Amino acid sequence: MNRRAFVKAGLAAAAAPLALPLTAQTATFTSRGANYFTDAVVTTHEGRQARFYTDLLKNRRVIINFVFVGCTDICDSVTQNLVAVQELLGDRVGRDIFMYSISLLPDFDTPEVLKDYAERFAVKPGWSFLTGQPAEIDLLRWRLGFADIDPERDANIFEHAAMLRIGEERLDRWAMAAALLAPESLVGTINRVLPPPRAL
Repeated sequence: MNRRAFVKAGLAAAAAPLALPLTAQTATFTSRGANYFTDAVVTTHEGRQARFYTDLLKNRRVIINFVFVGCTDICDSVTQNLVAVQELLGDRVGRDIFMYSISLLPDFDTPEVLKDYAERFAVKPGWSFLTGQPAEIDLLRWRLGFADIDPERDANIFEHAAMLRIGEERLDRWAMAAALLAPESLVGTINRVLPPPRAL
């Protein structure tokens, strides 16, 4: 092989990895849609009704957790931690990332109760606390991956996992993170799963 051919071969080999992301970007992703995530009617802490998949999840990048107002130790700590996360994410929340906290006790956690709770923590726009029909909320909990495989533990509401589901529905891209990680660490995880728009 002469020098010119060798250089051409080397350039081609070096350029090959650069082409791989283009192939990945043209890949087709199929969302699991409303049939999987359900279109349960939920009510926000602001009193607005919405269909879970169609209005809140479809084509969105989301951070989801489950809480209940009567859980004054872990849930309060998680909510306070997520307040710091929301602060660090800045105007991305409500623009390209939406935060949802779903009540595990929807019969008790009415929109009014959730509104008081959100106000107590000075929650900003872009983060909604949701309630709805108990059976539908429980199905959402399972479909979003918050159920425990141990039935006895799963039945104990005080044993629920302090976790976050982070995802981009359009790409069917999902991850979980411990909700009590340091806010900076959580934001780092969120940015890896949901890169800022300039990094897309």
